[in-house]
Amino acid sequence: MANKGETKCLKISSVRVVSGLDKTKRFIYKQNPGKHTSNTSLSVGYILKDILHLADNTREVKYIIKNREIYIDKKKVKDHRFPVGLYDIFEIPKLNKFYRIYYKLNGSLSLKEITKEEATFKICKIKSKKILGKEKVQLTTNDGRTIITTNIAYKPKASIKLDLEENVIKEYFPLEKGREVLVIGGKHIGQIAKIESIKPSNMQRQMLIQLKESGIDFETTEKNIVVIN
Repeated sequence: MANKGETKCLKISSVRVVSGLDKTKRFIYKQNPGKHTSNTSLSVGYILKDILHLADNTREVKYIIKNREIYIDKKKVKDHRFPVGLYDIFEIPKLNKFYRIYYKLNGSLSLKEITKEEATFKICKIKSKKILGKEKVQLTTNDGRTIITTNIAYKPKASIKLDLEENVIKEYFPLEKGREVLVIGGKHIGQIAKIESIKPSNMQRQMLIQLKESGIDFETTEKNIVVIN
C-alpha cells in the first residue's frame, strides 16, 4: 500500500485543550514542526480563521499569508501552518493590530491585544547555556532562538526580555525568591504567582518551586514556570 503522505489537518478529537477549540468543528490546521510543539502552539491559519475571524476559508487564509500581511516576532510568515506559541508577538500591520499569545486559566492559548510599543519585545525562558570561548556565551531559549552574548551571568531556567527589533537583551529575570512567574503547566496553568522558596533538584526529584498567589501556597516543578518579572 502506498504512503498517502503528510496529513495537513487534525481531527478535533486528537487535539488537546491547549488551543481552546470549538468542538462543533471536525478538523483544524495542523501546525508545522518548528519552535513550538503541537501541544503548545496554534497555527497561524487557525488564529486568522477561528480566533480573529479575518477569513472564512482556507483560500482566504492563504491569500492573506501570500500578501505578507502577517508577522510573528517581527518576521513575515509564509505558511498558514506556521506554529505560534507562548509570548510570541502576532502582528497585522495593515490593520495596526498587535497581539501577544498567552495562557488562559483553563489552559488554552489565546491572544491578548497590546500596543505597538509592547509588540517590540517578548519574554523568553533560557533553556540552555554554552560557553563558546573567551567572553562569548550562547543562550538557547524556549522558542528555539539562539542568542550570542558576552554576559556570562545569564543562567538556564531564568528569563530575558528581548528587543525584537534590535535583537538584544534588555532585561534579565533570574530564578530567585521574590520573582513573579507565569505557570505554564499543571492545574494552576495561566496563574501569575510569586516565588516563596526553591528546592534544588537531586537524584530523586526535579527542582521544586514553592509559589504563592492570592494568599494560596502551592508547589510545582521548575519546568512548569516562566519568570516574568
